[in-house]
Amino acid sequence: MSEMKSCESCGMQLDSAEAFGTNADNSKNEEYCIHCYKDGSFTANCSMEEMIEINLKYLEEWNKEQGTNFTKEEAREQLREFLPTLKRWKCTCTEECASGYNPNCTCTSSECHCTEKPN
Repeated sequence: MSEMKSCESCGMQLDSAEAFGTNADNSKNEEYCIHCYKDGSFTANCSMEEMIEINLKYLEEWNKEQGTNFTKEEAREQLREFLPTLKRWKCTCTEECASGYNPNCTCTSSECHCTEKPN
């Protein structure tokens, strides 16, 4: 059995071809979901903290599907740990660093702002 893929931006399970985002040539993008990636670019230019808040809008639905009962605070903390493991939010330690809070980032670039906790 193959491992379930997840969106490398929001973490949504990519469980069907319809869930995949699209590249500029309209082919399926197997790394990102249709909600995060369309026509070869991200649908929202957001920070990781903003993505967390977007995901929290679906917490009730998630809890129902997964049989969990996370509070918003619990889910927010889980997402702060999980999202930095996804491709979009990993610090690449190059000129353009991920634009989200990542307390595990070890980048030494003066351009990196991963470890600056949002207000």
